[in-house]
Amino acid sequence: MTVMDAAQYLSYFMAIYLFAYSYVAGLKICESTKPVRGLTFILSVVMAFVFSCFTYTFS
Repeated sequence: MTVMDAAQYLSYFMAIYLFAYSYVAGLKICESTKPVRGLTFILSVVMAFVFSCFTYTFS
């Protein structure tokens, strides 16, 4: 396994993890009745797309 393969696997799994995390955070935001801070949701979505781009770059 080369460094490029490891980078591709790492970015692939990080993208999946961050998309799943942002999905759960979005569900928590939707169910909340009090004011919420959505910074974690926004950053996780943005970083999920960044790692998706890394996955495409390393392929």
